[in-house]
Amino acid sequence: MTRRFPVRTLTMTSLLLAVGLLLPMVFHSVFGALGGRTLLPMHYAVLLGGLLLGPVAGVFLGVATPLLSTLMTGMPAIAILPPMVVELAVYGLVAGVARRSWRLTAFWSLLLAMMAGRIALGLAVAVLGPFIGLKAEPVAYVVAAIVTGLPGIAVQVVGIPLLLARGRLERSIAER
Repeated sequence: MTRRFPVRTLTMTSLLLAVGLLLPMVFHSVFGALGGRTLLPMHYAVLLGGLLLGPVAGVFLGVATPLLSTLMTGMPAIAILPPMVVELAVYGLVAGVARRSWRLTAFWSLLLAMMAGRIALGLAVAVLGPFIGLKAEPVAYVVAAIVTGLPGIAVQVVGIPLLLARGRLERSIAER
């Protein structure tokens, strides 16, 4: 009998969930409220989860991390929670599918996930916005999110592939 979710996957998912909850708190306490919007601390755990653990774990992290964070800390605010959940779930899904099924490198998987997530964010703002009282024009909302988050996007695009490459190097050394 094969296990659908091995212990390693459950453990890593739990660890990334904890990182996704703690990192925003650290960034907000060090850099203030703008630190979260600029450096996108919650995104790292979701993207890593999709890349390392696959689309199921990526989607779970994309949904659970912002929901639990809102319940525990009030961040993100309820008004932007639904579109953010959609955005992060798509990040985790696309990062996992691109890496696992399409065998793309971490860099290209990240770029594809980020583009798909931002498109999903715009669609979520367009569809959900009127129901949750979010009075924003979807394209302007996404453009503002991208421009504000450029430092975080740059760190993700450079840092996550380097982190994954370092992990592979350390594993190959340990196996010798």
